[in-house]
Amino acid sequence: MASIRQIEANRANAKRSTGPNTTAGKARSSGNALRHGLARPRDRADPDIARLVSAIISGFRLHGASEMVVDLARAKFELVRIRAARQQMLAALLDCPVPADAKWVTGLDRYERAALVRQRRALRFLGREQG
Repeated sequence: MASIRQIEANRANAKRSTGPNTTAGKARSSGNALRHGLARPRDRADPDIARLVSAIISGFRLHGASEMVVDLARAKFELVRIRAARQQMLAALLDCPVPADAKWVTGLDRYERAALVRQRRALRFLGREQG
């Protein structure tokens, strides 16, 4: 449990850190989530994912679409999106090399690792289902 002094210190710090105050700062911070769009999940009703789910079902000779099959399809599409975003960022770096922009390319690793984990988990599950 936090002490009264800690609570007061937290409140004082919170008053100082309320985000950007200027119009320019607000405009700059409003684009933070739009760097590459990878944090936005794909729509579950995406026809491309539905086609991939059908292909996975026939490839693994399953009798229906389980949640793991859908997870595998979504992970595959996320990996494609991540790799396309990385390719675009690297092409932009070749055109105009800015060291600060190189940081964004390495930031994609977080999304790729998460998608690879989901892919591995789904493949392991589907492998056990077959065996």
